[in-house]
Amino acid sequence: MNTGFIYAKSALWVQNNIRVANVMSMTPPAVVVTVGNYRTTWMDAPAPVDTGMEAMQADFKVGADVDVLAMFGFAQGRKVRAQIRRVYLNADTTESVWVDELEGIVGSITPDEHGNSGQESVGMAVVMNLSYYKLTVDNTVMYEIDTLNCKRIINGVDEMAGVRDALLLD
Repeated sequence: MNTGFIYAKSALWVQNNIRVANVMSMTPPAVVVTVGNYRTTWMDAPAPVDTGMEAMQADFKVGADVDVLAMFGFAQGRKVRAQIRRVYLNADTTESVWVDELEGIVGSITPDEHGNSGQESVGMAVVMNLSYYKLTVDNTVMYEIDTLNCKRIINGVDEMAGVRDALLLD
């Protein structure tokens, strides 16, 4: 019986084959629906409505890494692809593998303060602005969000399939 997961380890890969060796921390993207309020003249209170999604971003902190520095900004026709592979332990100590697939633009690289103490933790914070995000847990797709192709799959249900069909986007 699964009673929850305990985070164990993770790794970050970029451009499908470069492992970022000195990752200090990573934060996968938050998945946030924007909620509007719908209220007619007869309603006592508004009803919440889904009006789309907020922009997605992933954050990670690395040490000095020239491969990461080279990914900054937008180069014509280039997108940065990244994969975060996470391992969690179940209560019975079996492993659960979570894979985050990301695509977008590295929007900022912020160096840490360079002082005379704590040199081992000096690095740079990287923010990646995403147009694509997919989370797979033990080979089951939980989320797949492709903003450029009007796709939002949540737990196997394509929430935007009807919209794409109506707009002749498929």
